[in-house]
Amino acid sequence: MKRDPDLAMSFARTEYFNMLMKNNIIAVKHIMETPQQFNNPPEIMFSEKQIAIIVRSLLKLALNSAVQAELPDIDKYAKNFMIERERGDLTSQEYALLYLYANLHSAGTKYSPSEYELFKKRNAYSCHPGGLSPLILAEHFISPGSVSADLGAGNGLQGLLLQCLYPHRKTLQIEISTELIRVGRIFQKILGISDDRIEWVHDDIVNVSLEAVDFIYLYRPVRPLEGGKEVYHIIANKLSAINKSFVVFSVADCLAEFLDKRFSIFYSDGHLTCYKFSP
Repeated sequence: MKRDPDLAMSFARTEYFNMLMKNNIIAVKHIMETPQQFNNPPEIMFSEKQIAIIVRSLLKLALNSAVQAELPDIDKYAKNFMIERERGDLTSQEYALLYLYANLHSAGTKYSPSEYELFKKRNAYSCHPGGLSPLILAEHFISPGSVSADLGAGNGLQGLLLQCLYPHRKTLQIEISTELIRVGRIFQKILGISDDRIEWVHDDIVNVSLEAVDFIYLYRPVRPLEGGKEVYHIIANKLSAINKSFVVFSVADCLAEFLDKRFSIFYSDGHLTCYKFSP
């Protein structure tokens, strides 16, 4: 059986993984030392510890009966990963782990009639998995005292994995779907993350204060059209009003045209764009 260090190295080097995760490059070499240099973005390397935590967390969820009640086929993805890990083929392990991650991310994707009306009004996207590379890169920007936020959190898997990887003060999981939040609470309980570290916010992201936040994650919550443009304008205004430094991780970024000059891009690889704000 291949050990996790081998899998960690494989995540960083194979073309299959990059294509599957929309050109994610997995890890971190002097990100802050070379701002605005995007022709050759720095590599992002999984560590053995990070891979172990991600694998353990995803398997813990997938093999739990409460999650299997929500996703009847999820145990097949978990067992497939374990089989591929025993076989030792690293590329097959990568695929199996990513399919497991993506399927867990989809749990609870339902909206009430009123929630769906807002969803349509905003030209919103539903529960696209943002990938593993943002989780790895976040290591350098989340400390034990940090407050993080996921704008359009879905079932909160990304924010919960951030808490598993880098335990910190609090994560705001902002989501309009009560069903996704219900499933997210199940995930939270299974992963053993205390209530004081997770705050589920059932609301439109335009209504939520971000003043306490140090680290913001979003995966293109809405299309930048009509109602969606309004959302990005409001988000940008909220961010601009924060009177401290913070970092924004934006997957499939649509924020750039709405942000002022106090936001600087320090990393971009075509999938993930990272901003630093200096008041």
